[in-house]
Amino acid sequence: MATHPETNTTLFAYLQKILYDPQNASLEIDALPSSQHDLAKGLKLLLQFVLENKDLCEDISSGKISTARVPNRTNPFVGPLKNVHHTLQHLIWLMDEVAAGDYQQRLQVMGEVSVSFNNMVNCLVDLSLHDRLTGLFNSDGFSSKAKELLSNAKPTEHYFMIIININDFRHYNAVYDSSRGDELLISVAKYLRNCCHEGEICARLHVDNFACLAKGKDLEDITARFILNNHGKWPYPPNHAMLFRHGIYAIQDVTIPVRQLIEYAAYTANSIKNNGSLSYAVFTPALAKQYKLENNVMKTFSKAIASCAFKTYYQPKVDPATGKIISCEALVRWLPPQGSLIMPSQFINLFETTGLITALDFYVVNQVCTMLRKRLDAHLPVTQIAVNFSRAHLHSRDFIANLLKTLNKHQIDPHYLQVEITETAFFEDITTTQKIVKELHESGITIAMDDFGSGYSSLNFLKNIPIDVIKIDELFFDNFAEEERTRLLISDILSIAHHLNLTAVAEGVETKEEVDFLIKGKCDLIQGYYFYKPLTEEQLNIALQNQATRSVIQ
Repeated sequence: MATHPETNTTLFAYLQKILYDPQNASLEIDALPSSQHDLAKGLKLLLQFVLENKDLCEDISSGKISTARVPNRTNPFVGPLKNVHHTLQHLIWLMDEVAAGDYQQRLQVMGEVSVSFNNMVNCLVDLSLHDRLTGLFNSDGFSSKAKELLSNAKPTEHYFMIIININDFRHYNAVYDSSRGDELLISVAKYLRNCCHEGEICARLHVDNFACLAKGKDLEDITARFILNNHGKWPYPPNHAMLFRHGIYAIQDVTIPVRQLIEYAAYTANSIKNNGSLSYAVFTPALAKQYKLENNVMKTFSKAIASCAFKTYYQPKVDPATGKIISCEALVRWLPPQGSLIMPSQFINLFETTGLITALDFYVVNQVCTMLRKRLDAHLPVTQIAVNFSRAHLHSRDFIANLLKTLNKHQIDPHYLQVEITETAFFEDITTTQKIVKELHESGITIAMDDFGSGYSSLNFLKNIPIDVIKIDELFFDNFAEEERTRLLISDILSIAHHLNLTAVAEGVETKEEVDFLIKGKCDLIQGYYFYKPLTEEQLNIALQNQATRSVIQ
Protein backbone atom coordinates (compact mmCIF):
# COMPACT_ATOMS: atom_id res chain seq x y z
CA MET A 1 0.00 0.00 0.00
CA ALA A 2 2.86 2.42 0.75
CA THR A 3 4.00 2.43 -2.87
CA HIS A 4 0.77 3.96 -4.16
CA PRO A 5 0.00 7.01 -2.01
CA GLU A 6 -2.19 8.66 -4.66
CA THR A 7 -4.14 5.47 -5.16
CA ASN A 8 -4.65 5.07 -1.42
CA THR A 9 -5.92 8.61 -1.26
CA THR A 10 -8.37 7.83 -4.07
CA LEU A 11 -9.68 4.71 -2.29
CA PHE A 12 -9.88 6.60 0.97
CA ALA A 13 -11.92 9.39 -0.66
CA TYR A 14 -14.18 6.74 -2.20
CA LEU A 15 -14.74 5.17 1.23
CA GLN A 16 -15.64 8.59 2.63
CA LYS A 17 -18.20 9.03 -0.16
CA ILE A 18 -19.69 5.59 0.56
CA LEU A 19 -20.15 6.38 4.24
CA TYR A 20 -21.32 9.98 3.91
CA ASP A 21 -22.60 10.48 0.34
CA PRO A 22 -23.24 7.03 -1.21
CA GLN A 23 -25.49 8.32 -4.03
CA ASN A 24 -22.53 10.15 -5.57
CA ALA A 25 -19.82 7.56 -4.89
CA SER A 26 -18.03 6.27 -8.00
CA LEU A 27 -14.75 4.53 -8.74
CA GLU A 28 -12.99 3.34 -11.91
CA ILE A 29 -11.34 0.07 -10.86
CA ASP A 30 -9.49 -0.29 -14.16
CA ALA A 31 -7.63 2.95 -13.45
CA LEU A 32 -6.11 1.43 -10.30
CA PRO A 33 -3.06 -0.84 -10.14
CA SER A 34 -3.93 -4.54 -9.97
CA SER A 35 -2.68 -4.75 -6.38
CA GLN A 36 -5.59 -2.53 -5.34
CA HIS A 37 -8.35 -4.32 -7.24
CA ASP A 38 -9.45 -6.64 -4.39
CA LEU A 39 -9.82 -3.74 -1.98
CA ALA A 40 -11.65 -1.72 -4.64
CA LYS A 41 -14.06 -4.61 -5.29
CA GLY A 42 -14.69 -4.86 -1.57
CA LEU A 43 -15.53 -1.16 -1.50
CA LYS A 44 -17.95 -1.71 -4.39
CA LEU A 45 -19.63 -4.43 -2.34
CA LEU A 46 -19.95 -2.06 0.59
CA LEU A 47 -21.49 0.63 -1.65
CA GLN A 48 -24.02 -1.87 -3.00
CA PHE A 49 -24.97 -2.89 0.52
CA VAL A 50 -25.33 0.73 1.65
CA LEU A 51 -27.49 1.69 -1.34
CA GLU A 52 -29.76 -1.34 -0.99
CA ASN A 53 -30.11 -1.01 2.78
CA LYS A 54 -30.16 2.74 3.37
CA ASP A 55 -32.31 2.74 6.52
CA LEU A 56 -30.44 -0.19 8.02
CA CYS A 57 -27.05 1.44 7.39
CA GLU A 58 -28.21 4.67 9.01
CA ASP A 59 -29.21 2.66 12.06
CA ILE A 60 -25.90 0.81 12.06
CA SER A 61 -23.74 3.94 11.69
CA SER A 62 -25.68 5.70 14.47
CA GLY A 63 -25.54 2.68 16.76
CA LYS A 64 -29.29 2.01 16.72
CA ILE A 65 -28.92 -1.74 16.48
CA SER A 66 -32.28 -2.37 18.18
CA THR A 67 -34.22 -0.60 15.43
CA ALA A 68 -32.64 -2.54 12.57
CA ARG A 69 -35.56 -4.98 12.43
CA VAL A 70 -33.82 -7.34 14.84
CA PRO A 71 -36.65 -8.78 16.94
CA ASN A 72 -34.64 -9.81 20.02
CA ARG A 73 -31.11 -9.97 21.37
CA THR A 74 -30.87 -13.72 20.88
CA ASN A 75 -31.44 -13.42 17.14
CA PRO A 76 -28.35 -14.69 15.25
CA PHE A 77 -28.45 -11.57 13.10
CA VAL A 78 -27.41 -9.34 16.02
CA GLY A 79 -23.78 -10.47 16.11
CA PRO A 80 -22.86 -9.61 12.50
CA LEU A 81 -24.76 -6.33 12.81
CA LYS A 82 -22.73 -5.30 15.83
CA ASN A 83 -19.50 -6.26 14.10
CA VAL A 84 -20.39 -4.10 11.11
CA HIS A 85 -21.36 -1.25 13.43
CA HIS A 86 -18.08 -1.43 15.35
CA THR A 87 -16.06 -1.60 12.15
CA LEU A 88 -17.87 1.40 10.69
CA GLN A 89 -17.22 3.34 13.88
CA HIS A 90 -13.54 2.39 13.66
CA LEU A 91 -13.35 3.48 10.03
CA ILE A 92 -14.90 6.84 10.87
CA TRP A 93 -12.38 7.32 13.69
CA LEU A 94 -9.50 6.39 11.37
CA MET A 95 -10.67 8.94 8.80
CA ASP A 96 -10.58 11.61 11.47
CA GLU A 97 -7.03 10.53 12.28
CA VAL A 98 -6.06 10.70 8.60
CA ALA A 99 -7.49 14.17 8.21
CA ALA A 100 -5.17 15.41 10.97
CA GLY A 101 -2.05 13.47 9.95
CA ASP A 102 0.73 13.93 7.43
CA TYR A 103 1.19 11.88 4.26
CA GLN A 104 3.16 9.04 5.90
CA GLN A 105 0.69 8.91 8.73
CA ARG A 106 -2.13 8.62 6.19
CA LEU A 107 -0.41 5.65 4.58
CA GLN A 108 -0.09 3.93 7.94
CA VAL A 109 -3.74 4.58 8.77
CA MET A 110 -4.78 3.34 5.35
CA GLY A 111 -3.24 0.00 6.27
CA GLU A 112 -5.45 -0.10 9.34
CA VAL A 113 -8.42 0.93 7.19
CA SER A 114 -7.73 -1.99 4.87
CA VAL A 115 -7.67 -4.54 7.72
CA SER A 116 -10.73 -3.01 9.37
CA PHE A 117 -12.53 -2.88 6.04
CA ASN A 118 -11.78 -6.52 5.24
CA ASN A 119 -13.32 -7.50 8.58
CA MET A 120 -16.42 -5.53 7.70
CA VAL A 121 -16.66 -7.10 4.25
CA ASN A 122 -16.62 -10.54 5.86
CA CYS A 123 -19.46 -9.48 8.14
CA LEU A 124 -21.40 -8.05 5.21
CA VAL A 125 -20.99 -11.26 3.26
CA ASP A 126 -22.36 -13.14 6.28
CA LEU A 127 -25.28 -10.71 6.48
CA SER A 128 -25.96 -11.02 2.76
CA LEU A 129 -26.57 -14.75 3.20
CA HIS A 130 -29.15 -14.40 5.97
CA ASP A 131 -32.70 -13.11 6.22
CA ARG A 132 -32.74 -9.87 8.20
CA LEU A 133 -36.02 -10.58 10.03
CA THR A 134 -35.70 -14.21 11.06
CA GLY A 135 -31.94 -14.83 11.05
CA LEU A 136 -32.45 -17.92 8.86
CA PHE A 137 -30.56 -18.33 5.63
CA ASN A 138 -31.98 -16.32 2.74
CA SER A 139 -32.28 -17.77 -0.74
CA ASP A 140 -28.62 -17.22 -1.68
CA GLY A 141 -27.31 -18.46 1.65
CA PHE A 142 -29.54 -21.53 1.58
CA SER A 143 -28.52 -22.45 -1.98
CA SER A 144 -24.83 -22.08 -1.15
CA LYS A 145 -24.97 -24.12 2.07
CA ALA A 146 -27.30 -26.76 0.57
CA LYS A 147 -24.92 -27.23 -2.33
CA GLU A 148 -22.07 -27.77 0.12
CA LEU A 149 -24.04 -30.29 2.21
CA LEU A 150 -25.22 -32.27 -0.82
CA SER A 151 -21.79 -32.37 -2.42
CA ASN A 152 -20.42 -33.92 0.80
CA ALA A 153 -23.38 -36.26 1.34
CA LYS A 154 -22.57 -39.90 2.06
CA PRO A 155 -24.15 -42.57 -0.19
CA THR A 156 -26.15 -43.85 2.80
CA GLU A 157 -27.68 -40.43 3.56
CA HIS A 158 -31.12 -39.57 2.23
CA TYR A 159 -31.87 -35.87 1.80
CA PHE A 160 -35.26 -34.24 1.28
CA MET A 161 -36.09 -30.73 0.08
CA ILE A 162 -39.11 -29.31 1.90
CA ILE A 163 -40.94 -26.10 1.03
CA ILE A 164 -43.33 -24.65 3.61
CA ASN A 165 -45.86 -21.96 2.71
CA ILE A 166 -48.28 -20.13 4.98
CA ASN A 167 -51.80 -20.23 3.58
CA ASP A 168 -53.49 -16.86 3.26
CA PHE A 169 -50.62 -14.92 4.84
CA ARG A 170 -51.49 -11.81 2.84
CA HIS A 171 -54.97 -11.84 4.37
CA TYR A 172 -53.48 -12.27 7.86
CA ASN A 173 -51.26 -9.24 7.31
CA ALA A 174 -54.24 -7.22 6.08
CA VAL A 175 -56.48 -8.17 9.03
CA TYR A 176 -53.84 -7.45 11.65
CA ASP A 177 -50.69 -5.49 10.73
CA SER A 178 -47.17 -6.06 9.46
CA SER A 179 -45.69 -6.25 12.97
CA ARG A 180 -48.02 -9.15 13.83
CA GLY A 181 -47.10 -10.71 10.51
CA ASP A 182 -43.41 -10.37 11.38
CA GLU A 183 -44.00 -12.03 14.74
CA LEU A 184 -45.65 -14.97 12.99
CA LEU A 185 -42.75 -15.33 10.54
CA ILE A 186 -40.27 -15.25 13.43
CA SER A 187 -42.27 -17.95 15.23
CA VAL A 188 -42.28 -20.15 12.12
CA ALA A 189 -38.52 -19.67 11.76
CA LYS A 190 -37.98 -20.67 15.40
CA TYR A 191 -40.15 -23.74 14.94
CA LEU A 192 -38.26 -24.85 11.83
CA ARG A 193 -34.90 -24.22 13.47
CA ASN A 194 -35.96 -26.51 16.32
CA CYS A 195 -37.05 -29.18 13.84
CA CYS A 196 -33.67 -29.28 12.12
CA HIS A 197 -30.98 -31.66 13.31
CA GLU A 198 -27.24 -31.39 12.80
CA GLY A 199 -26.38 -31.32 9.10
CA GLU A 200 -29.79 -29.86 8.20
CA ILE A 201 -30.61 -26.25 7.33
CA CYS A 202 -33.66 -24.04 6.94
CA ALA A 203 -34.31 -20.71 5.24
CA ARG A 204 -36.83 -18.01 4.60
CA LEU A 205 -36.82 -17.76 0.82
CA HIS A 206 -39.45 -15.09 0.23
CA VAL A 207 -42.19 -13.41 2.32
CA ASP A 208 -44.05 -16.46 3.72
CA ASN A 209 -42.08 -19.15 1.88
CA PHE A 210 -39.66 -21.28 3.91
CA ALA A 211 -37.37 -24.15 2.95
CA CYS A 212 -35.63 -27.00 4.76
CA LEU A 213 -32.96 -29.41 3.59
CA ALA A 214 -33.42 -32.41 5.88
CA LYS A 215 -32.07 -35.93 6.25
CA GLY A 216 -34.18 -38.95 7.10
CA LYS A 217 -34.43 -42.70 6.79
CA ASP A 218 -37.41 -42.38 4.49
CA LEU A 219 -40.41 -40.21 3.64
CA GLU A 220 -42.34 -41.39 6.73
CA ASP A 221 -39.51 -40.23 8.96
CA ILE A 222 -39.54 -36.75 7.38
CA THR A 223 -43.32 -36.28 7.45
CA ALA A 224 -43.49 -37.50 11.04
CA ARG A 225 -40.79 -35.09 12.23
CA PHE A 226 -41.76 -31.98 10.28
CA ILE A 227 -45.52 -32.35 9.86
CA LEU A 228 -47.60 -35.14 11.38
CA ASN A 229 -46.25 -35.28 14.95
CA ASN A 230 -45.90 -31.53 15.34
CA HIS A 231 -49.27 -30.05 14.44
CA GLY A 232 -49.84 -29.03 18.05
CA LYS A 233 -46.48 -27.23 18.06
CA TRP A 234 -47.07 -25.18 14.93
CA PRO A 235 -47.14 -21.44 15.70
CA TYR A 236 -50.80 -20.87 14.85
CA PRO A 237 -51.94 -17.34 15.75
CA PRO A 238 -54.71 -17.14 18.39
CA ASN A 239 -58.24 -17.31 16.95
CA HIS A 240 -56.90 -17.74 13.41
CA ALA A 241 -57.40 -21.04 11.59
CA MET A 242 -54.26 -20.73 9.51
CA LEU A 243 -52.86 -23.76 7.74
CA PHE A 244 -49.41 -24.52 6.43
CA ARG A 245 -48.76 -26.51 3.29
CA HIS A 246 -45.62 -28.50 2.59
CA GLY A 247 -44.10 -29.71 -0.64
CA ILE A 248 -41.59 -32.55 -0.29
CA TYR A 249 -39.07 -33.69 -2.87
CA ALA A 250 -37.00 -36.80 -2.15
CA ILE A 251 -33.50 -36.12 -3.51
CA GLN A 252 -32.15 -39.10 -5.39
CA ASP A 253 -29.56 -37.23 -7.44
CA VAL A 254 -27.45 -34.84 -5.32
CA THR A 255 -25.94 -33.28 -8.46
CA ILE A 256 -29.25 -31.63 -9.42
CA PRO A 257 -28.86 -27.84 -8.90
CA VAL A 258 -30.30 -26.65 -5.59
CA ARG A 259 -32.51 -24.09 -7.34
CA GLN A 260 -34.10 -26.94 -9.31
CA LEU A 261 -34.68 -28.96 -6.13
CA ILE A 262 -36.39 -25.94 -4.58
CA GLU A 263 -38.53 -25.54 -7.67
CA TYR A 264 -39.65 -29.19 -7.55
CA ALA A 265 -40.64 -28.89 -3.88
CA ALA A 266 -42.35 -25.51 -4.42
CA TYR A 267 -44.32 -26.91 -7.35
CA THR A 268 -45.42 -29.78 -5.11
CA ALA A 269 -46.57 -27.37 -2.37
CA ASN A 270 -48.51 -25.29 -4.92
CA SER A 271 -50.29 -28.41 -6.16
CA ILE A 272 -52.36 -28.41 -2.93
CA LYS A 273 -52.77 -24.64 -2.67
CA ASN A 274 -56.54 -24.75 -3.06
CA ASN A 275 -57.09 -28.00 -1.17
CA GLY A 276 -57.70 -27.14 2.46
CA SER A 277 -57.88 -30.82 3.47
CA LEU A 278 -54.21 -31.47 2.66
CA SER A 279 -51.24 -30.11 4.59
CA TYR A 280 -48.50 -31.74 2.50
CA ALA A 281 -47.80 -33.36 -0.85
CA VAL A 282 -44.93 -35.39 -2.25
CA PHE A 283 -43.36 -35.02 -5.69
CA THR A 284 -44.66 -38.08 -7.55
CA PRO A 285 -44.21 -39.35 -11.12
CA ALA A 286 -47.64 -37.87 -11.94
CA LEU A 287 -46.56 -34.46 -10.64
CA ALA A 288 -43.28 -34.80 -12.52
CA LYS A 289 -45.22 -35.36 -15.75
CA GLN A 290 -47.43 -32.32 -15.07
CA TYR A 291 -44.38 -30.22 -14.16
CA LYS A 292 -42.68 -31.17 -17.43
CA LEU A 293 -45.82 -30.33 -19.39
CA GLU A 294 -46.16 -26.92 -17.77
CA ASN A 295 -42.47 -26.17 -18.30
CA ASN A 296 -42.87 -26.95 -21.98
CA VAL A 297 -45.91 -24.70 -22.09
CA MET A 298 -43.91 -21.86 -20.56
CA LYS A 299 -40.99 -22.31 -22.94
CA THR A 300 -43.19 -22.28 -26.05
CA PHE A 301 -45.52 -19.42 -25.07
CA SER A 302 -43.71 -16.65 -26.98
CA LYS A 303 -43.44 -18.76 -30.13
CA ALA A 304 -47.10 -19.72 -29.84
CA ILE A 305 -48.12 -16.05 -29.69
CA ALA A 306 -45.88 -15.13 -32.64
CA SER A 307 -47.15 -18.04 -34.78
CA CYS A 308 -50.81 -17.52 -33.81
CA ALA A 309 -50.98 -21.02 -32.32
CA PHE A 310 -53.61 -19.72 -29.90
CA LYS A 311 -56.95 -19.96 -31.64
CA THR A 312 -59.96 -17.84 -30.74
CA TYR A 313 -63.31 -19.60 -30.63
CA TYR A 314 -66.70 -17.92 -30.22
CA GLN A 315 -69.59 -19.34 -28.20
CA PRO A 316 -72.87 -17.59 -29.04
CA LYS A 317 -75.20 -16.20 -26.39
CA VAL A 318 -78.73 -16.82 -27.57
CA ASP A 319 -82.14 -15.29 -26.92
CA PRO A 320 -83.86 -18.41 -25.50
CA ALA A 321 -87.27 -17.43 -26.83
CA THR A 322 -86.16 -16.99 -30.46
CA GLY A 323 -82.89 -18.92 -30.69
CA LYS A 324 -81.27 -15.83 -32.22
CA ILE A 325 -77.57 -15.12 -31.62
CA ILE A 326 -77.38 -11.83 -29.71
CA SER A 327 -73.70 -11.78 -28.72
CA CYS A 328 -70.73 -14.13 -28.22
CA GLU A 329 -67.98 -14.92 -25.76
CA ALA A 330 -64.42 -15.27 -27.06
CA LEU A 331 -62.69 -18.43 -25.81
CA VAL A 332 -59.07 -19.39 -26.41
CA ARG A 333 -57.63 -22.77 -27.38
CA TRP A 334 -54.02 -23.74 -28.05
CA LEU A 335 -53.16 -25.73 -31.16
CA PRO A 336 -49.40 -26.58 -31.24
CA PRO A 337 -47.78 -27.23 -34.66
CA GLN A 338 -47.52 -30.90 -33.76
CA GLY A 339 -50.08 -32.06 -31.24
CA SER A 340 -53.72 -32.00 -30.26
CA LEU A 341 -55.80 -29.07 -29.09
CA ILE A 342 -54.88 -27.88 -25.57
CA MET A 343 -57.85 -26.71 -23.52
CA PRO A 344 -57.73 -23.62 -21.24
CA SER A 345 -57.83 -25.73 -18.06
CA GLN A 346 -54.32 -26.91 -18.92
CA PHE A 347 -52.69 -23.49 -19.21
CA ILE A 348 -54.83 -20.60 -17.90
CA ASN A 349 -53.97 -21.09 -14.21
CA LEU A 350 -50.29 -21.41 -15.08
CA PHE A 351 -50.38 -18.21 -17.09
CA GLU A 352 -52.20 -16.49 -14.21
CA THR A 353 -49.42 -17.48 -11.84
CA THR A 354 -46.59 -16.39 -14.12
CA GLY A 355 -48.18 -13.17 -15.41
CA LEU A 356 -48.28 -14.36 -19.02
CA ILE A 357 -52.06 -14.17 -18.91
CA THR A 358 -52.08 -10.42 -19.56
CA ALA A 359 -50.29 -10.90 -22.88
CA LEU A 360 -52.67 -13.71 -23.83
CA ASP A 361 -55.74 -11.62 -22.98
CA PHE A 362 -54.64 -8.82 -25.28
CA TYR A 363 -53.74 -11.35 -27.97
CA VAL A 364 -57.39 -12.49 -27.83
CA VAL A 365 -58.61 -8.88 -27.95
CA ASN A 366 -56.56 -8.32 -31.11
CA GLN A 367 -57.98 -11.48 -32.66
CA VAL A 368 -61.52 -10.37 -31.81
CA CYS A 369 -60.95 -6.88 -33.21
CA THR A 370 -59.50 -8.32 -36.40
CA MET A 371 -62.59 -10.52 -36.85
CA LEU A 372 -64.96 -7.62 -36.16
CA ARG A 373 -63.08 -5.37 -38.57
CA LYS A 374 -63.37 -7.94 -41.36
CA ARG A 375 -67.13 -8.24 -40.87
CA LEU A 376 -67.60 -4.46 -40.69
CA ASP A 377 -65.55 -3.93 -43.85
CA ALA A 378 -67.67 -6.56 -45.61
CA HIS A 379 -70.89 -4.86 -44.36
CA LEU A 380 -71.91 -8.02 -42.51
CA PRO A 381 -73.91 -8.10 -39.25
CA VAL A 382 -71.76 -7.72 -36.13
CA THR A 383 -72.51 -8.89 -32.58
CA GLN A 384 -70.97 -7.76 -29.32
CA ILE A 385 -68.07 -9.97 -28.23
CA ALA A 386 -67.20 -10.59 -24.57
CA VAL A 387 -63.55 -11.17 -23.67
CA ASN A 388 -62.37 -12.64 -20.37
CA PHE A 389 -59.77 -10.56 -18.55
CA SER A 390 -57.57 -11.76 -15.73
CA ARG A 391 -57.64 -10.15 -12.30
CA ALA A 392 -54.04 -9.09 -13.03
CA HIS A 393 -55.38 -6.30 -15.25
CA LEU A 394 -57.18 -4.74 -12.29
CA HIS A 395 -53.78 -3.75 -10.89
CA SER A 396 -52.38 -2.39 -14.14
CA ARG A 397 -52.41 1.37 -14.60
CA ASP A 398 -52.33 0.94 -18.37
CA PHE A 399 -55.12 -1.61 -18.71
CA ILE A 400 -57.87 0.67 -20.01
CA ALA A 401 -55.48 2.82 -22.05
CA ASN A 402 -54.09 -0.28 -23.78
CA LEU A 403 -57.58 -1.63 -24.34
CA LEU A 404 -58.76 1.58 -26.00
CA LYS A 405 -55.54 1.76 -28.00
CA THR A 406 -56.23 -1.72 -29.40
CA LEU A 407 -59.81 -0.79 -30.30
CA ASN A 408 -58.64 2.42 -31.98
CA LYS A 409 -55.98 0.55 -33.93
CA HIS A 410 -58.68 -1.61 -35.52
CA GLN A 411 -61.23 1.21 -35.59
CA ILE A 412 -63.71 -0.76 -33.50
CA ASP A 413 -66.43 1.06 -31.58
CA PRO A 414 -66.07 0.23 -27.82
CA HIS A 415 -69.71 -0.88 -27.53
CA TYR A 416 -68.83 -3.97 -29.61
CA LEU A 417 -66.58 -5.18 -26.76
CA GLN A 418 -67.67 -6.49 -23.37
CA VAL A 419 -65.19 -7.04 -20.53
CA GLU A 420 -65.77 -10.19 -18.46
CA ILE A 421 -64.13 -10.45 -15.03
CA THR A 422 -64.75 -13.25 -12.54
CA GLU A 423 -66.78 -12.62 -9.42
CA THR A 424 -63.88 -13.37 -7.05
CA ALA A 425 -61.60 -10.91 -8.87
CA PHE A 426 -64.13 -8.12 -8.33
CA PHE A 427 -63.92 -8.60 -4.58
CA GLU A 428 -60.13 -8.44 -4.24
CA ASP A 429 -59.98 -4.65 -4.29
CA ILE A 430 -63.36 -2.92 -4.22
CA THR A 431 -61.93 0.61 -4.59
CA THR A 432 -59.87 -0.28 -7.65
CA THR A 433 -62.78 -2.22 -9.14
CA GLN A 434 -65.11 0.77 -8.78
CA LYS A 435 -62.58 3.01 -10.53
CA ILE A 436 -62.04 0.58 -13.43
CA VAL A 437 -65.77 -0.06 -13.95
CA LYS A 438 -66.41 3.69 -14.00
CA GLU A 439 -63.65 4.29 -16.59
CA LEU A 440 -64.83 1.39 -18.76
CA HIS A 441 -68.37 2.76 -18.76
CA GLU A 442 -67.12 6.22 -19.64
CA SER A 443 -65.30 4.62 -22.59
CA GLY A 444 -68.49 2.91 -23.81
CA ILE A 445 -67.48 -0.63 -22.79
CA THR A 446 -69.91 -2.84 -20.88
CA ILE A 447 -68.87 -5.08 -17.98
CA ALA A 448 -69.98 -8.59 -17.08
CA MET A 449 -69.43 -10.40 -13.80
CA ASP A 450 -68.47 -13.95 -14.78
CA ASP A 451 -69.15 -17.04 -12.62
CA PHE A 452 -71.75 -15.22 -10.53
CA GLY A 453 -72.63 -17.28 -7.46
CA SER A 454 -69.38 -19.27 -7.41
CA GLY A 455 -67.59 -17.19 -4.80
CA TYR A 456 -68.48 -14.30 -2.53
CA SER A 457 -71.65 -12.84 -4.02
CA SER A 458 -72.87 -9.71 -2.29
CA LEU A 459 -76.07 -7.82 -2.96
CA ASN A 460 -74.38 -4.75 -1.50
CA PHE A 461 -71.63 -5.17 -4.09
CA LEU A 462 -74.16 -5.30 -6.93
CA LYS A 463 -75.73 -2.14 -5.55
CA ASN A 464 -72.44 -0.20 -5.40
CA ILE A 465 -70.63 -1.45 -8.53
CA PRO A 466 -72.61 -0.61 -11.70
CA ILE A 467 -71.88 -3.72 -13.78
CA ASP A 468 -74.10 -4.45 -16.78
CA VAL A 469 -74.28 -8.24 -16.91
CA ILE A 470 -74.23 -11.15 -14.48
CA LYS A 471 -73.38 -14.60 -15.78
CA ILE A 472 -74.89 -17.39 -13.68
CA ASP A 473 -72.13 -19.89 -13.04
CA GLU A 474 -72.43 -23.20 -14.90
CA LEU A 475 -72.04 -25.11 -11.62
CA PHE A 476 -75.67 -24.27 -10.87
CA PHE A 477 -76.67 -26.61 -13.71
CA ASP A 478 -74.56 -29.62 -12.64
CA ASN A 479 -77.41 -31.23 -10.68
CA PHE A 480 -80.23 -29.10 -12.01
CA ALA A 481 -82.82 -31.85 -12.36
CA GLU A 482 -82.36 -33.23 -8.82
CA GLU A 483 -81.75 -30.04 -6.81
CA GLU A 484 -84.88 -28.02 -5.99
CA ARG A 485 -82.80 -25.59 -3.91
CA THR A 486 -80.60 -24.91 -6.95
CA ARG A 487 -83.62 -24.04 -9.09
CA LEU A 488 -84.91 -21.69 -6.37
CA LEU A 489 -81.52 -19.95 -6.21
CA ILE A 490 -81.43 -19.48 -9.99
CA SER A 491 -84.94 -17.98 -9.87
CA ASP A 492 -83.86 -15.58 -7.14
CA ILE A 493 -80.75 -14.52 -9.10
CA LEU A 494 -82.86 -13.85 -12.20
CA SER A 495 -85.28 -11.80 -10.11
CA ILE A 496 -82.44 -9.75 -8.60
CA ALA A 497 -80.97 -9.13 -12.05
CA HIS A 498 -84.30 -7.84 -13.36
CA HIS A 499 -84.83 -5.57 -10.35
CA LEU A 500 -81.35 -4.08 -10.82
CA ASN A 501 -81.84 -3.75 -14.58
CA LEU A 502 -78.97 -6.15 -15.29
CA THR A 503 -78.74 -8.55 -18.21
CA ALA A 504 -78.77 -12.14 -16.93
CA VAL A 505 -76.82 -14.78 -18.85
CA ALA A 506 -76.92 -18.48 -17.96
CA GLU A 507 -73.85 -20.41 -19.06
CA GLY A 508 -73.28 -24.15 -19.32
CA VAL A 509 -76.87 -24.89 -20.37
CA GLU A 510 -77.18 -28.28 -22.07
CA THR A 511 -80.76 -29.61 -21.75
CA LYS A 512 -84.25 -28.60 -22.91
CA GLU A 513 -85.46 -28.82 -19.31
CA GLU A 514 -82.93 -26.15 -18.32
CA VAL A 515 -83.86 -23.96 -21.28
CA ASP A 516 -87.59 -24.18 -20.52
CA PHE A 517 -86.96 -23.27 -16.88
CA LEU A 518 -84.82 -20.26 -17.87
CA ILE A 519 -87.42 -19.05 -20.39
CA LYS A 520 -90.05 -19.23 -17.65
CA GLY A 521 -87.73 -17.22 -15.36
CA LYS A 522 -87.19 -14.64 -18.13
CA CYS A 523 -83.44 -15.24 -18.43
CA ASP A 524 -82.15 -12.78 -21.03
CA LEU A 525 -79.49 -14.91 -22.73
CA ILE A 526 -78.36 -18.53 -22.71
CA GLN A 527 -74.87 -19.79 -23.49
CA GLY A 528 -74.22 -23.50 -23.75
CA TYR A 529 -74.06 -26.63 -25.84
CA TYR A 530 -77.84 -26.86 -26.09
CA PHE A 531 -77.67 -24.11 -28.71
CA TYR A 532 -74.02 -23.84 -29.77
CA LYS A 533 -70.65 -25.26 -28.83
CA PRO A 534 -67.66 -22.87 -29.18
CA LEU A 535 -67.27 -22.08 -32.90
CA THR A 536 -64.31 -21.18 -35.05
CA GLU A 537 -64.46 -17.85 -36.82
CA GLU A 538 -65.53 -19.59 -40.04
CA GLN A 539 -68.26 -21.53 -38.22
CA LEU A 540 -69.51 -18.33 -36.56
CA ASN A 541 -69.65 -16.59 -39.94
CA ILE A 542 -71.81 -19.44 -41.27
CA ALA A 543 -74.10 -19.35 -38.21
CA LEU A 544 -74.58 -15.58 -38.52
CA GLN A 545 -75.15 -15.89 -42.27
CA ASN A 546 -77.79 -18.61 -41.75
CA GLN A 547 -79.45 -16.42 -39.14
CA ALA A 548 -79.50 -13.44 -41.50
CA THR A 549 -80.96 -15.63 -44.27
CA ARG A 550 -83.74 -16.89 -42.01
CA SER A 551 -84.56 -13.31 -41.02
CA VAL A 552 -84.89 -12.30 -44.68
CA ILE A 553 -87.14 -15.28 -45.43
CA GLN A 554 -89.34 -14.50 -42.46
